[in-house]
Amino acid sequence: MSIWPLYHYGVTEGYSGRAHAFVQTSGYLYAFIAGFLLTAVPRFTGTAGPSRPVQWTLAAMITLAAVASELHYFAVAESAFVVTHILVMALVLSRFVRRRQQPPETFPLVALGMLAGAVGSLLVAGVSLSVVAPAWYALGRSLLTEGMVLLLVLGVGGFLGPRLLGFAALPSFVTMGAAAAPARNRAPVYTVAGVTLLLSLVTEYGFGVSGMALLRAATASAVILTTVQPWRLPAVRTTLAWCVWTAEWLVILSLWLVAVFPAYRVDLLHVMFIGGFTLLILAVATRVTLSHGGHDLARERGSWPLRIGLAAGLLALLARVGAPFSPQSYFDHLAWAALLWIAGNLCWGFFLFRRIRSGG
Repeated sequence: MSIWPLYHYGVTEGYSGRAHAFVQTSGYLYAFIAGFLLTAVPRFTGTAGPSRPVQWTLAAMITLAAVASELHYFAVAESAFVVTHILVMALVLSRFVRRRQQPPETFPLVALGMLAGAVGSLLVAGVSLSVVAPAWYALGRSLLTEGMVLLLVLGVGGFLGPRLLGFAALPSFVTMGAAAAPARNRAPVYTVAGVTLLLSLVTEYGFGVSGMALLRAATASAVILTTVQPWRLPAVRTTLAWCVWTAEWLVILSLWLVAVFPAYRVDLLHVMFIGGFTLLILAVATRVTLSHGGHDLARERGSWPLRIGLAAGLLALLARVGAPFSPQSYFDHLAWAALLWIAGNLCWGFFLFRRIRSGG
């Protein structure tokens, strides 16, 4: 994010939107994705978590990919990410094969999200290595953002969302396991929804078929409305619950805005990136850190660092979305959006770091 204020205030002479997008998706977002999946999947399936050397290897690979991208060594960055994603997929798959209990019924969406990430990362790396035609780069990039990350949000959020909002019981991530088998298994329905979402991306970005954004918006909205039921206010009135509730609505809003105003697709997708994805990370990571550290979950009720992160994120979102409508101050908007986002994440991150240190 810092590339925007650095460029705007004359510290640097240029910027790379490609590096910005890759570091945010394959660095910031993926660090959370890998950490969360390798924490939650073992508990969902009743298996052991990855060893410490494996965790350090993943952290090093994600860091390598991000640093190489910032230095514009895109072939190295995107190749490193392919290796990282394959390793995460192998770790998740091995635990699913050895499962002692069934994962939640929304987890076919997680599997499809991981598949989208694999195909997307291979396409992007292939373009950088000159073994795939550049025309496929847009599809690869979209499979990573509108495919992988969105499907993971739908799959994981479909189970955790109602519990973080207080609609279902989830005492602690430490003891979390799969919920009791529902009377009607809707896993096939979620599988169809995930496949539909992926096909909409392939047909739009791979073959230029128009109107697919409407199909994506309708499909993803149906999943969120069915699983999370955000039309209901949170049953637990904590800062964390409101953060999750706001994020779910912003994901829905962003998809429909992109579908209705395609000329502003890149700008309006930031409603999902800054609003939906970032706020979900703040909320879920707060719960995981507090529960794993043995801290009182009452801290979620009025967590001032989370409130700062939430407020800063929403202000950053407004600044970023307003940029294309203020051409005379376009980079002012980007700089302020970046500074607000960075400040909010640093404040929240410092709070969590202290909790991690104190929790041993």
